Amino acid sequence: MRKFGVVGTVALILGIYSTSRMRADEFKHPHPHMLHALYELREAHKELKESKIDFGGHKEDAMRDIHSAAEQIEIALKEDGGIVIPKDFSKGVNYKKYAHHPHLHEALHELKEAHKELKEAKHDFHGHREEALKAVHKAMEQVEILIKASK
Repeated sequence: MRKFGVVGTVALILGIYSTSRMRADEFKHPHPHMLHALYELREAHKELKESKIDFGGHKEDAMRDIHSAAEQIEIALKEDGGIVIPKDFSKGVNYKKYAHHPHLHEALHELKEAHKELKEAKHDFHGHREEALKAVHKAMEQVEILIKASK
């Protein structure tokens, strides 16, 4: 077993603590918008599941496409080295600026940014980039429809 000594152990503990306490906009990751999109998609899915509104008949399709986009982003992130979402990831996000369905609105914003990250990445996430791009695009369309239907 490797010995770190007191200084090494303290540095390790502080490193773990500081990562778990970072605000979303401070979290260092090669694909921060993909990571944030994954978080917001999961939250938006919960938001939709709990909603009594059917959004003009689009709720089920949107839930399916949101779930699919989350799966594809998760696969791409895993292929790129893993996923670590801090517990307080949403701490830096102002959800109060949205009157209704804040995670849908934030998911739409992050999906657009994640789409750019996927397109501009120097690698193809072990062959998963195209599927992720398609899923993200479909989810963006569905979330736009839901936001329009909720007004």
